[in-house]
Amino acid sequence: MSSTFPFVEVPEALRVVVGEPIGDTRIYRKSGPAEEGGYWYDVLSATFGPMVSPGGVSMFAPASRAAVHKRMKEGKLTCFLYDISVRKRNFFGKSKEVRERDMSYIPVSECKAWGKEIMERAIQNKLVTREELEGDKPDWHGLFLWPDSRWEKQQVKKAKKGKL
Repeated sequence: MSSTFPFVEVPEALRVVVGEPIGDTRIYRKSGPAEEGGYWYDVLSATFGPMVSPGGVSMFAPASRAAVHKRMKEGKLTCFLYDISVRKRNFFGKSKEVRERDMSYIPVSECKAWGKEIMERAIQNKLVTREELEGDKPDWHGLFLWPDSRWEKQQVKKAKKGKL
């Protein structure tokens, strides 16, 4: 298992768009109007590739949303936040900038690297073998998911036999 994690590199010049990191973390926060959110996302995806929300990390790494948040706070996962803010007046007429909602995205490349790290650690600690993770005949393409696949037909047959 390698000791260096393949973090995305955030160029100094790009911080105008992505915002500044929060403390010693790799969480970058930017605030702005809703109209600029699309531009912000386009720059992110063009620079760092595909992105997912914190809830989407589990598609690439066997981790809960709480684990994702913990890793983000520890500075072990890069996250880009965009706060959509608007100006509002309170009851007394004072103008104030208010955050309406936020968007948060994590690079898929880091999610995949984290997933690989988790699996390698499980193998190294002898919690699981590579054969248990991948099976005797690894199905890299997920053919069992196709409609009317041989696997699906076998599962339906087994279920019918069990009910009879």
